[in-house]
Amino acid sequence: MATATLSQEDSKLLNEVVFEKLSSRDPVMEKEAIDAVNDFTRLKMREDGFYRRIMPPLPITNDELDRQVNTDKPVKVVDKEPDSPAAISIPFATLPMNLYIRGQRYLVMLDRIVTPRFTKDADELRTWIMDIRQVLSDNAIKDMLAEEDGKFITAVDTALVGAGVTLPTSNTVQYEQIAGGITRDTLWDSFKTMPNTPFNLEVHTVLVNNITIKEVAKFGRNEMGGDLSVDIMRNGWSEQEFMGVRWIVTIKKALVGTNHMYHFSDPKFIGKHYQLEDTTMYIRREAYMLEFFAYETSGGTLGHTGGLAHIEFT
Repeated sequence: MATATLSQEDSKLLNEVVFEKLSSRDPVMEKEAIDAVNDFTRLKMREDGFYRRIMPPLPITNDELDRQVNTDKPVKVVDKEPDSPAAISIPFATLPMNLYIRGQRYLVMLDRIVTPRFTKDADELRTWIMDIRQVLSDNAIKDMLAEEDGKFITAVDTALVGAGVTLPTSNTVQYEQIAGGITRDTLWDSFKTMPNTPFNLEVHTVLVNNITIKEVAKFGRNEMGGDLSVDIMRNGWSEQEFMGVRWIVTIKKALVGTNHMYHFSDPKFIGKHYQLEDTTMYIRREAYMLEFFAYETSGGTLGHTGGLAHIEFT
């Protein structure tokens, strides 16, 4: 989503408005100053973080939280779909065997993510000609996004254990190394990993970094099919549906390595991501010192590893 760029005069005017609101000790005025930046940061947050695009957050209220005896933290207990054996054929005049119904559950624990507490002399704020919203966004919100994405990828890597390891939940390998680089054939071979599990799930989203996607963009007209190859050569790769799945490209190469691809099924087959308190920008002025920081309360759990796959092209 594109955001409008303010002129220097507009930026100075915006800073003066925020400054004046912060100069008042009226709680209503302070809330207006917070709201002036909060809408912008929430929109940018949902755009930049790939975790939120793979597993969109679900709002949760206090009434929906569950209590635990071993922690005071807010938690939510989620039920898993109960498994059942296959149907069988039996002779007439007989009854089927009894099956006692049991269901598994997993825990989603919510935690808080915060940015550093930034401080600034309020009088120095008068001389700024940059858009203060952009400053707040760059210095605070993107750090929170990186923290979310990092924890998500760490959880995925932990669930898939390592390359070539057979998972006991599926009795298959879900972190595969495929030789031959990224070609039309190896790409389609990678899409066999997730459906090869007993859960028969298909790939819904592919996550790659901005270097790996350029290998896919090299495909010629015969490999890619139709005019898409020509369009990519002219205009570059844009987020679109390709091979029947959604592709997300990230610049966070420290989290998603080059020549690596993460496959995800539909979010309902992966787990839950709850948002208890959305991103909030706390702003306070005491005397001539201004301080602000952002925080949120959310949590997610991978309740089903069958909806994950990691491909490394060698």
